[in-house]
Amino acid sequence: MRIVMIGAALLVALAACSSGPQASAPGPEALGPDGLRGLAPGVTKAATGTTLAAQPMSGFDGCESYSFAGGPAPEPGALEAEQRAVAKADDLNHKAQDADAHVLDPGLRGSAADYAKSAAQSAAAAKLSAQAAAATVAVTELREERAAELAASGGAVFSGEKLRSVVAPPQVKTPEGAGAGTPLADLHRLYDAKGLKPTPAGHFAVAVPGHPTWTYDFTAEGPKVTYVALLDASVKCG
Repeated sequence: MRIVMIGAALLVALAACSSGPQASAPGPEALGPDGLRGLAPGVTKAATGTTLAAQPMSGFDGCESYSFAGGPAPEPGALEAEQRAVAKADDLNHKAQDADAHVLDPGLRGSAADYAKSAAQSAAAAKLSAQAAAATVAVTELREERAAELAASGGAVFSGEKLRSVVAPPQVKTPEGAGAGTPLADLHRLYDAKGLKPTPAGHFAVAVPGHPTWTYDFTAEGPKVTYVALLDASVKCG
């Protein structure tokens, strides 16, 4: 009988322990008003420690993009390739504009030779314009490729020491659950009432609570979000 009573007492004690406060499992990572992995609004590049890769993966327009530590290594010569592509496009655009500005206008009294010269100059200017357009498209495609590489791993973009954006890896969502793969219909359902608007860059943005210059910036392709970033558009590149 005593053994039974002791056993019952043990069961009661165990039940009391099991009904007490339990340690809750940590929730999934989220890109919220306080940023991600220590990258919060106002953090400087020098204060990131080992959170990010040591070397930038891109340097377009004077901003540097860094993947999170452990992400893909920057391509050898990537920044130099960007600089060459931008320099080529700038040079061709300047030459095309100059050539177009110096095309001879024969006027009503121009000679046949004048008209022939004007036609040749126009053809040369048109050729330069086509080359400039192709070089500009190449820069745009390279910029988009670099942005996609950063979105695939997540990371941050800095202008000098100032944090411009924090890019979420594909598995990380906002606290409301929006991120890569979210249907646009759901994005509108979550954020229209909070002021979601299209941006000049073709993205969607909504204000981040507590940070007046920051927005959640959603890039979309087709009917779904491709990635989300925390963005301070007041921090300019260049």
